[in-house]
Amino acid sequence: MCRILLIIMFYIVSTCTVFSQIKVVNEKISIVDKNALTVDGKFSSGINGRTFQKDALISHKGYQYIVNYNNERRVCISRRKLPNGKWKTITFLDYHFKSNDSHNSISMGICPNDGTIHLAFDHHVDNLHYRVSKKGLANNPETMSWNASAFGPIISELEKGKKIKITYPKFWQTPDGNLQFNYRVRGSGDGDRMLVDYNAKTGKWENTRQVDNGKGVFHDQLGTSETRCSYPNGYDYDNEGVLHATWTWRENSQGANHDLVYVYSEDNGYSWKNNFGKTLTEIPHVNSEDIVVQSIPRVLGLMNDQGQTIDSKNRLHVVMYHCTEETITNAGSFLGELRWGPNEAKRYHHYWRDTSGNWHSFEMDLKVGNRPKVFADKDNNLIMIYAGNAKNDLIIATATAKNKWNDWAITHTVKGPFINDMLGDFYRWKTDGVLSILVQDIPKPNKKNSTFKVVDLTFDSKP
Repeated sequence: MCRILLIIMFYIVSTCTVFSQIKVVNEKISIVDKNALTVDGKFSSGINGRTFQKDALISHKGYQYIVNYNNERRVCISRRKLPNGKWKTITFLDYHFKSNDSHNSISMGICPNDGTIHLAFDHHVDNLHYRVSKKGLANNPETMSWNASAFGPIISELEKGKKIKITYPKFWQTPDGNLQFNYRVRGSGDGDRMLVDYNAKTGKWENTRQVDNGKGVFHDQLGTSETRCSYPNGYDYDNEGVLHATWTWRENSQGANHDLVYVYSEDNGYSWKNNFGKTLTEIPHVNSEDIVVQSIPRVLGLMNDQGQTIDSKNRLHVVMYHCTEETITNAGSFLGELRWGPNEAKRYHHYWRDTSGNWHSFEMDLKVGNRPKVFADKDNNLIMIYAGNAKNDLIIATATAKNKWNDWAITHTVKGPFINDMLGDFYRWKTDGVLSILVQDIPKPNKKNSTFKVVDLTFDSKP
């Protein structure tokens, strides 16, 4: 009888510990720039590959495009023919980047409908610096010349007569093949986010509108704050054309982040609904009804601008790191002692929304590195990328849909050390199943420039 029980117990344990595995089966690295810029910045030395860039690496019609500042502080855009073509770089000589602020990165967008390539660069509450290519450049890479003359001049307004000062520019494609542009006005702790539509038929930007609002009163154990701004994890369209957005609030008072906020739009960002499908009568703000889907107090060291993605079943996935009361206590600290919490108390958390609108969470048993990004494969398995460990390597962590993403584990490491936040090419991942990630080496001693590269990873999922 005991023998039968032992056999049964062994079978149960064995079957419960067999997990699906997602493995990297091929890794390739290509060099874009051997002397890419780094800066003597207050916030970071990295200027190429920052978490708030959307996007810096894009594939379109068989070619891949990437942006960076070179060692002469010039804006560069490079492209290669996939999968293994050589990178060919355009260096724009009409703009000299003078700042050492690592916020002032380059963002890029490609409009599928007319093949224009859009660049926005050097912003941290600065006048707009924007240029766009000739129509068709990205749609006809084999026939149109790849040089600086394929792009127009730098301009300081999107809509005629409306000059703007912006921070954190982001482009993304719409389901109908056009493009949208998102940015913040004013500063950290007191700013609003705006959204503008690019019309490929007219070649013009239009319909500037506000998508969140820094107004309202927020009170917690750290005090009262009357202004704030959002820091988005992402704005992403699902396969039904719904735009999903999540963010954290950063208060002007104490400067710390709090809460996971979620809203969605069924009309391209003209109106917004809360988690329960109720249309908000005002632009989303800190006191809006039912937009906080996970309470994360300011004293838990929540980081902003992290990662989100949508899987094939339109489930939204968010990955963020922060502490919990338990991890802070276990680290020998207490709530509020340190603004961001002890390093050993930080954990990556996976929050996801199911098709019924319910939210779920899982705390990963992984050492935290920098801010993560996340991707879903065709089987809805998740891949998280970040720079981690003492060597600042590129870390690949995965979790399987089969196990409801409760089996997060590190499955691959690309040796660094790297200086940047990890950014991937969503478009190549979606079309080809290859995850391209931009990386920049930490400069060698007494050097200020370093090698800027793209890592291509191919995965295999086995039950």
